[in-house]
Amino acid sequence: MKKLFATATPHYAWIQASYWMAYCILFSFSSLYLLDRGLTNGEIGLLLGLAGALASLLQPWVGARGDRLRRLSLGQFAGALVAAMGLCAVGLLLFPGKGAQAGLYLGLLVLLHLLAPLLYALGMDCVNNQVPLNFGLSRGMGGMSFALVSGLCGWVTALAGPGVIPVLLLLAGGMLGVGAATFRRGGPVGRNLPKAPPPPADRRPFLKKYPQCRPLLAGAVLVCTSHNVLASFCLQIVQPLGGGSGEMGWVLTLQGIMDIPAMVLFALLLRRARARVWVRLAGVSFFLHALLSWAAPNLPFLYAVQVFEMTGYAVYAVASVYLVNDLVDLCDRVQGQTYFNMANTLGIVASSFAGGFLLDLAGPQAALALAALTGAGGMGLLWVCLGRRAEVAEPQHG
Repeated sequence: MKKLFATATPHYAWIQASYWMAYCILFSFSSLYLLDRGLTNGEIGLLLGLAGALASLLQPWVGARGDRLRRLSLGQFAGALVAAMGLCAVGLLLFPGKGAQAGLYLGLLVLLHLLAPLLYALGMDCVNNQVPLNFGLSRGMGGMSFALVSGLCGWVTALAGPGVIPVLLLLAGGMLGVGAATFRRGGPVGRNLPKAPPPPADRRPFLKKYPQCRPLLAGAVLVCTSHNVLASFCLQIVQPLGGGSGEMGWVLTLQGIMDIPAMVLFALLLRRARARVWVRLAGVSFFLHALLSWAAPNLPFLYAVQVFEMTGYAVYAVASVYLVNDLVDLCDRVQGQTYFNMANTLGIVASSFAGGFLLDLAGPQAALALAALTGAGGMGLLWVCLGRRAEVAEPQHG
């Protein structure tokens, strides 16, 4: 325990836990809150999709600013975005009109999307400067906090009503803002380490400088689309098998449980093989998860299929961060995390629009077919792009 607290891990785990608390409150309870504020289901879906689209447009710009900070540290820059979220949350309490509520909630969603790659880059800054940090354990704490807060928020909103959600968000945001703004690569452990020198500045746009990332990003969009169809339409998936909201809760709980071991133990996996190997294997698991969910004849079979969450999303969520860190120069690593997070966001947008359309048009089986097809396409791209013979060239750092 003493050795653990001599690293950056506890502080960074606090940041990850706070972020995923805020994410749970804002996204998982969005329908509950916005329906209470007078929005329809269609308007909520449009708002969520618009937030993802706007975040995707803004993420490259935010990533470029993050790589060229002069007066602020990366943690302080992230803290400034959290402060903007706090203002939006206060606005939700002060301005009850439907239009104001929708606009402020949209701002919160966009800002939270923009924060994720900055926080990942913050962790990788420790790794690049030899500061002891167990990134997988920290990310696992984020998954655990998500699971715990989802139950807590359900209990609190049942007692106090949906109007308490902005207050809960302010509490989680306060923890996140303080944690990010005070992060110094592990305090005494990392304060005196020299920062690794970046290579000469190259002003080319990111995708021109790293053309090998284009097919990888396409693969990331596809596997994230596949994953989010299963996550976003879980209720509709269990209903034809005889399930309801209770069974949906069991599926989501199993997914959360499966996430934690792989994330917490990822440091051990990384000792056995490089991140690109684990991203390839995660691509296979994304496909199998979707294919077997599509083929599920009953609820017990569907429950069993959730084991692929452990080798799919859980591994991918950590391995992809390390992969980006390997692929790009030090001066571009915030942008690298941003572009891959943008791919995840586009997957959410694509699954929301295409999955919802197919559900209305042809039912859950059509949406599951979309998940299987996009999972297959993403698996193929990741497998080929990261294969031994087609290995992505990795730049020399420093």
